[in-house]
Amino acid sequence: MKVKKQVFRIITAAAVLFILALTLSVLLSAVCLHVQHYEIELRGLQSKVRLVLLSDLHCKSFGKDNARLLAKVEAQSPDAICLAGDMIDRNADAEEVQKFLDFVKALRKIAPVFFSPGNHELGYMASDELILDRIEKSGAAVFNDSYADVILAGQPLRIGGTMGHGFAFGCTEEEFAASPEYKFLKEFENTDLPKVCLAHMPDTFIFNGAYSMWNIDLVLSGHTHGGLIRMPFVGGLYAPMQGQVPQIRQRKLPIGRQYADDHHRRNGGTRHNTAGEQPAGNCSD
Repeated sequence: MKVKKQVFRIITAAAVLFILALTLSVLLSAVCLHVQHYEIELRGLQSKVRLVLLSDLHCKSFGKDNARLLAKVEAQSPDAICLAGDMIDRNADAEEVQKFLDFVKALRKIAPVFFSPGNHELGYMASDELILDRIEKSGAAVFNDSYADVILAGQPLRIGGTMGHGFAFGCTEEEFAASPEYKFLKEFENTDLPKVCLAHMPDTFIFNGAYSMWNIDLVLSGHTHGGLIRMPFVGGLYAPMQGQVPQIRQRKLPIGRQYADDHHRRNGGTRHNTAGEQPAGNCSD
C-alpha cells in the first residue's frame, strides 16, 4: 500500500512539474523574442549579404507599435528584410491590418523589405483583394509568383516568392505545367545570379522530390511555427505536413522530413524554415 502511495505521489509530482513547465513555456513564447543566426554559402555570392527573415506574426505586437521587434531587427544591421507570409490573420480587422502596414513602413526605414504572402494573406484577400497592393504601397516589394533582380550590399541577387507548390499537387502534370507557379519557377531559375525564394509553406519544395527539380539556391519559409505543439527543452512535437516529432524524424532520415525550425542543404540548395514570431517569437538572421 505504501509503495502504491509513493508511486502515486511521484506521478502526481511529475504531472504538476510537467504542467508548470508547459505553462511557463507558453507564457515565455508569447512575450520573448529569440534571434537565431545562420551563415549560409550561396553559389555566386562574392561577399556577405545579411538578411533578416520574419514570418507568422499573425497581427501580434511585441511592444507598442512592435517597438521591441523593430529594435531586434535593426540590431542585426540587415541588408534586406524578408517577410515570408502570415504576417496578418485571415480574419484580421482593419486596425490590425493598418498596424501591420505601419510596421512595414517602419521596417523599410531599416532596410529594403521583400514580402511574399502566406495562406492567411490569401485568405484575407477574400474580403480585401487589394491587400497586396496596400502592402506594396507601404514600402515592401511584393512577390506572388514573381521576382526581381536586386543589388544588396553590392551583390546582385534574384529574389522572388510563391505560395504555390513546386510539384503537381492536387493536379495532373499537364495542369501543373500550365500553372502560374510552374511558369514563375521556370523563369525564376533561369539566371546565373544567386536565387533566393520566399515560399511560406516549406512543403512547397520538400515533397515529391521538388527540391531536386528546381535550381534555387536558398528557400525561406515559415508556416509551421516551429511545431504547432511544442514542449519545453524538446521543441516541436507536431508540425503541419511534417507529422509527429519532425526534428527526431529528420535525424533518422538522411533526406527525410524537415526540421520544424532549422535550415539544411539539399542538392546544392539550402532551405531555411523559421519558427516565426507567433507563438514562438523567433527572428532569423
